[in-house]
Amino acid sequence: MAQKIDSNVFSVVIAQPRVPGTLPEWVPPAGYFADVPMRNNPQDVTPAIFKGDYFGADSPFVMWGGSAILRDYSPLGAQVYYSGGHEAAIGLPNMQFSLICDFSTMLWSSANIPLKANPSDVFDQSNGLAPDGTPYTPHTYLGLQELPAAWGGGKRGSLASFFWAGSVLPNKINVLDVSVLTYGYTQMKTVQPQNADPSQIRFSRASGGGNYPITVMDDVRQGWWAAVNGSVEYTLFISKTGEIRQYPALGGNLASGTMVICPSLNLLITIDGGYASRSGPRSMHLRDLNSGTVTHSTTLGPVPSLTNGYDGSINTFHMPDMLGLQWVDELRCVVGIDQSVSPPVIVKLTPPATHPATGSWTWSTVAVQHWPKDANGQASLQVARNGVWSKFRWVVSLQAFVYGTAQNRKPQVIKLN
Repeated sequence: MAQKIDSNVFSVVIAQPRVPGTLPEWVPPAGYFADVPMRNNPQDVTPAIFKGDYFGADSPFVMWGGSAILRDYSPLGAQVYYSGGHEAAIGLPNMQFSLICDFSTMLWSSANIPLKANPSDVFDQSNGLAPDGTPYTPHTYLGLQELPAAWGGGKRGSLASFFWAGSVLPNKINVLDVSVLTYGYTQMKTVQPQNADPSQIRFSRASGGGNYPITVMDDVRQGWWAAVNGSVEYTLFISKTGEIRQYPALGGNLASGTMVICPSLNLLITIDGGYASRSGPRSMHLRDLNSGTVTHSTTLGPVPSLTNGYDGSINTFHMPDMLGLQWVDELRCVVGIDQSVSPPVIVKLTPPATHPATGSWTWSTVAVQHWPKDANGQASLQVARNGVWSKFRWVVSLQAFVYGTAQNRKPQVIKLN
């Protein structure tokens, strides 16, 4: 029996869309990409306590992480990057700071900086906090989301970082008020009443169930849907108030998979990864957010993000989690960027004209070219080291996608038809 999505639990408020004004002159026409003409580079705002470190301001780009768009940050909003972990040796500092790309001032800045660098071995293994109370910065994958000011975030919006991927630490949601230069960290107080231990964030009855985050923001229900990489029992809805409701896992096993939300279709969708020789890479699981009904479908067209298999086989395994996939209502499709081919290509997953919950969706590629007006800009789509994850983001105020990949080059903006 379908489990209905309880609108009373979520206090459903229909979000008012933010109507964009005149686009900045640096946003290219449809079918083109260009550099975002930032006035400085991330390496210029490396926190002093981290200067000289091998990673420095590159850490948010290369450490298996992502970003979120904070619409409250400025008139055009900002893209905030945050990721760390994988220190080269015990005792080296964890890269604890947020990196902010402001589309209004065209300046990079950093925030949420400790007063001194915290070596990776000083964090408490029970709570993930350094002696100064700041949380360990992990790989963030698909676990960064906006916490708007209206939902209790900071005056310029806050960044919500879900879980500590690849660690033994209990799942927590760390919140960064990016208007604060030093510190500005809090931890969201959550309760999961349906679970045996309501104080924990769990995806299975007997244990946490994993911590590699897969999250999407739900503007309508004012919270976030959360899953994790691997086989679990629950998909979770986490309200802005911290109340968590658990539902039967959508798909059941999201190893190398991803999740998108389609507000205009009232659908929450998971997209499987897996070996090309099996049905996994074509499988979609769809939950109607009004009725709770779950359906299953397959995809048509060439499945993107092909890489080597875990068994050593060559070009046999699909990883949609690395595509930065997101549904865009204005484009009526799911969009991502595929770096498994060179040069990278923009990919779409388009629903059928009718019956999107049961019909086959179709993969395709989108041709884009460098905007001639961007005379000194990068002539090709740039490649992110260690994957795009959630660095590729739709920006409503720009009606375009933006992504950055390194501390010493400009981000790019991509406008689709």
